Parts: sequence; structure tokens; C-alpha cells
Amino acid sequence: MKNTVKLFLIAVSVVIMSSCSDYLDTKQFTSSTSDIAISSYSEAFAALVGMYDGLQGSSSRNTYYAARMIFYGDVRGDDMQASGTGMRTSPCYEMRYNDDNAPIVAWDIPYNVILRANDLIKALDAGKVTDASEEEIGELRAQALVTRALCHFDLVRIYGKPFPMDNGSSFGVPIVLEPLDKFATPSRNSVAEVYNQVIKDLKDAIDSEFLNTGKDVGFFNEWAAKALLCRVYLYKEANQEALSLAKDIIENSPYSLWTNAQYGVSGTAGVWARASIPANDEVIFELINTDTSDWGDREGIGYLMSEAGYADMVVTQMFSDLLNEDTDDVRHLIVQASTAAANITKFETNRVWCNKFRGKTGGQIPIANLPILRLSEVYLNGAEAAVKLSGANLDIAAEYVETIAKRANPATTESITSTNITLDRVLKERRKELVGEGHRFFDALRNNLTITRYTDEAAKGWHYTITEEKSRQFDRTYYRTILPIPIGEMNANPALKDQQNPGY
Repeated sequence: MKNTVKLFLIAVSVVIMSSCSDYLDTKQFTSSTSDIAISSYSEAFAALVGMYDGLQGSSSRNTYYAARMIFYGDVRGDDMQASGTGMRTSPCYEMRYNDDNAPIVAWDIPYNVILRANDLIKALDAGKVTDASEEEIGELRAQALVTRALCHFDLVRIYGKPFPMDNGSSFGVPIVLEPLDKFATPSRNSVAEVYNQVIKDLKDAIDSEFLNTGKDVGFFNEWAAKALLCRVYLYKEANQEALSLAKDIIENSPYSLWTNAQYGVSGTAGVWARASIPANDEVIFELINTDTSDWGDREGIGYLMSEAGYADMVVTQMFSDLLNEDTDDVRHLIVQASTAAANITKFETNRVWCNKFRGKTGGQIPIANLPILRLSEVYLNGAEAAVKLSGANLDIAAEYVETIAKRANPATTESITSTNITLDRVLKERRKELVGEGHRFFDALRNNLTITRYTDEAAKGWHYTITEEKSRQFDRTYYRTILPIPIGEMNANPALKDQQNPGY
């Protein structure tokens, strides 16, 4: 398989460092038009890394995985919240938006990345790249397919109902498989159609056998494609497929769980800081940032979560109580107590600041890698699928949950077996393990759970008053759980005229 280091060195010779991340990028290869000239392997690889750069977003407030996609999945749930009014996370937390002020970043940046992927796929399929081997071309194309799948999946999670609500029959998002010009007017496909395309892209990439089967930091390899497909199947409630993929990854991939000792290292060392201990033992795919880039514009997720940064978001008292059920759980160490006097007054000695994106060097909080797919999630995906399948699969569910729970506290006396494992227990472990990584809101909605911030003004915990009363406690029937199509898109595309989400 292609050596990623070799690819990286080739790209260095033809492009310059991006202004917003450590992925290589030029203006030419961040375009969303269909007239990009890709006629050599070096240009194709430059387009590839520009595509990965797009997954982070820009070095402004309009970001994708650098911040917004992650906190969107957290503060809209019940385990994290905006720390106060007027914060960057406040509109998502309070769910106070309509079609003319909803965050357009959730629409236009993923589609921009899709168009980058489509530009690359089109050039490769047209035979424009003549100085590369079949293997080199195949690997680039497969990575573009995985990227396109991820973006379509994110879009349908944000703008479409959870698949289980109506078996995917309601509106999803437009499927875009060609480089479209600005005058294109695609209409919305159904949620089921989007899921089918996402699954097709991922299976095509995996079945091509061109993806790297070894660890490949910062690039999609075969295991990352399988981990994403496992997640997609879980959301679709294709539980047997999700479990089969989870077992494959756990048993056959080169990844392993961090140890308890590694997980708990604090400061600028250890796995969460991506220093001293190889982070990609467990991280299957992450976006890369180092201190050689200028992704220190203070809009990254690490700065938003840190008390030493913008102090924008904290865990809820409900989550704090959940974690406090086991005082020896190592995951206490990735949630920090306040040090500023005003925050001590507000939160007392409670651990409220999620410290998973702590930065790699002293004093540079924004410089952190962004884990998108971890082996821990795969274990929990497999456990959830197994418990839903029931029967003999309950042994697997118990084994996978116990593995994560005992990594958190090897001395735990809790016995997790096929006779007592439940979906609630799986989701409880999922909450504790994946907090701050953008999962809880989506997990709750696809499992038809009620999200409760608070119901009593006298017992709000750390929540401040949410003026939209319905946003204090809701389930997936609440129309604001789905974002509206941005009004600019509705006005520019007549095909969307009658396809706005209900309630807006």
C-alpha cells in the first residue's frame, strides 16, 4: 500500500502550508468549482490534502470539525452546556434560531468538502492523472469516497430526522456526486437514499482494497472506513452489520485501547495531548494540528472547552453526578475543576471543564489533534448493536462494555454480564467515554430518548435560563432538533422551495 510519508513529501514539493491547519493546501485546491485542473499525481495529492483541510473548516468562526461539528453534538444534549449566555455555543445550546439565522456553516462547509472530493474523483475517473500507478490512483479515490460519505452522513444527521423515526422516508439532504457549478439546483433526497449512498461510498472504498491497512495518521485507511461504516450502520439500526464490523476492527485491526495509566496522564503529556504515548494506538482517524501551523486563532474546540481559553462550555451537573458514581474512574482526570475565582464561585470544586483537547505544547491550547474515530467508540458501537440483537449477542455486549468500564477503573467491583446488560447500561458507558466528542445529542435522538436539561427553575444545576421553554426538555419530535435549511439556500435554489423542515 502507498506510504503516506512519501505522499506527504510529494505534496510538499508542489504546495505550501495552509493558513488554517497542518494539511497542505492552496487556493486552487480549496475551490468548490468544477474547473480545477488536476493533471498530475502531485496535483491530485494536493487536492486530497486540501480536502482533508476542509474537514476542519476555516481559521475563523465558520468551522467544521475544528469546533462546530463537535460541540453541536454535545451542547444540544444533556451532558454538556454553554457556560453562560452570549457564548459561541449558546445558540446551539438554547436552540434559538430560525431559517434566517441558523448556522449556515453546518450546510455550506460540508458541501464544499464534498465538492472537493468530487473534483478529485472526477479527475481520477477521467484518466487525467497519467503519472501514477493504479494503486496510487486507487488509494486517492478511495479516500475521497470516505470523505464524501462522512460529509453526507453529517449533513443528514443535522438536517434530516433520525433514520429509525420513519425508516428514512422523510427529507434528508441533496446527494451530490458530481462537481456542481453555482447555478445547480439539486433537490433533497430522502434520509434513506442518503444513507444508502453513504454506505455505498464506504463499501466501494473498502472493497477497492486500495486503502492502507496499516496505521495512517491524518488520512483515512481501511479501518477508518470500516469504523465510520460501523457508526452509520448503528444509526440506521442495521445492528448485525454494525456488530460484524465492530468485531472485525477489534479483532483484526492494528489498533488497541489505551491503558488506564495512559488514559489518565494529565498536562501536556500523554494520549490526549498526543505526546509521549502514541495516540494512534486507539485513535483510528484524527485531523492533525501541530505547533508549526497557525490553528491558534482561538476558535478551535480546545480553546472553547478550556477554562484558560474562552471557557465557552462545561459539562452539566447531571453528567458530573453520573461520573461521580465512581470516584476512581480515570475519566475524572479529563474533566478539570475551576481555577478562576469567578468560576470557583459558580461551580465550586466540581470538575466541569472537559480537557480532551488540551494542546500539545505549553500555553497553546488550540493546537490539538481532533479525534474523529476511536477504538473505544467501536467497542461501544458493537455493544449497542449486540444488546439490541439480544440472545447470544448479550455476552458480546457485556464483554465490550466491561472492557471499557474496567479500563476506566480496573478495581471496579461492578459485574457486567449477559444477564444484567441493558441498552441503558451501554449508553451510560458511552456517555462517560465519549463526552466532549460530539456524540450524545445524536445518540439520544436515534434511540428515541428524552433530553432533559432542566424542568424546575429552582433545581437547574449549572444551567442558565433557556427562554425557549420547549428546549429545556424534548425528544426527537421537537422540530428544533433538526436545523432549518438556510434561507439563503432556499432563496437560491427553487428546488428547495417546498422542502423546508417543518416548523420553520
